[in-house]
Amino acid sequence: MNELLELKGITAGYEQAVVLRDVNLTIREHDFIGIIGPNGCGKSTLLKMIAGIVQPDSGTIEIGETVKIGYFAQEEKHMDDSQRVIDYVKDIAEYITTKDGRISATQLLERFLFTPDMQYAPIGKLSGGEKRRLYLLGVLAENANVLLFDEAGNNLDIPTLTILEDYLNSFTGIVITVSHDRYFLDNVVDRIFELDGKGGIRQYEGGYSDYLNAKRQQEESAAMVSKIKTGSSTGKGENKKGEETATEENKEEKASKKTWKQNRQEKVKFTYKEQREYETIDEDIAKLEEKLASIERQITANATNSVKLRELMEKQENCATELEEKEERWMYLNELAEQMGL
Repeated sequence: MNELLELKGITAGYEQAVVLRDVNLTIREHDFIGIIGPNGCGKSTLLKMIAGIVQPDSGTIEIGETVKIGYFAQEEKHMDDSQRVIDYVKDIAEYITTKDGRISATQLLERFLFTPDMQYAPIGKLSGGEKRRLYLLGVLAENANVLLFDEAGNNLDIPTLTILEDYLNSFTGIVITVSHDRYFLDNVVDRIFELDGKGGIRQYEGGYSDYLNAKRQQEESAAMVSKIKTGSSTGKGENKKGEETATEENKEEKASKKTWKQNRQEKVKFTYKEQREYETIDEDIAKLEEKLASIERQITANATNSVKLRELMEKQENCATELEEKEERWMYLNELAEQMGL
């Protein structure tokens, strides 16, 4: 696989803060990469360095001879309001090469919801959102084989994003996108670069959901290691206190036998609300499980419908949270019932 972009020992910062420190990255042919991280961690700076707009403080960026970069920035691009929409695209390219063959500027505009009337209208007649969409088409018309997107999800409406996702699915080059939109990342990228805000970058295979799963596994492993270390440390001290503790326990046991009547707990019982909840909670959980399964089936059926998928994934997240809370409640009520001898 060809290495088309390589970053070696990149360090960069602004306002006396280092955002990237000795970063080494290799980007290969057909990579679709999502860049994530907290605000101000250097995501846009990294894109601008790849685009050649800004230079790193140290290190080098090696770009292959065949690489042509198209860059969709967050900033508004100046356009001549008197120019016709169709001419704006044609001035960049009459024809655009795609995986399925060449398409004309007119076909590209139609694909991105510009009607024939809109195509021959002056740019000044377009809304702000339509101008952003036209700017996007200008980038796509450059016939670049490396596309850089800086927060496209913040600047494009949902219908345009959906069409863009479909367009990129047939794109044969490299895509690098900075985004906070988890659905866009899941639909487009196959690698995640996480900037940690301290100058470092970690790489994860897969989309955003795969990244979340990997992070969860890392946290669970770290917690387990910490628990083992804590247990080992505690064990050393316990041996020294063994005899002393045993003596204290004997004293407490004798005192307990004498005062069991005073220390006896009051009888545990359900409140009226808990009793009603205990009687219906199994059925409630079953309904939530069926609801969650139904949503998951709908997600599978709408895998290519980005707008519907966003709505379904939000429902899935809410339903899963509700089910988790209900299961925790079930455990509490059943422990209480066990104490009551039910």
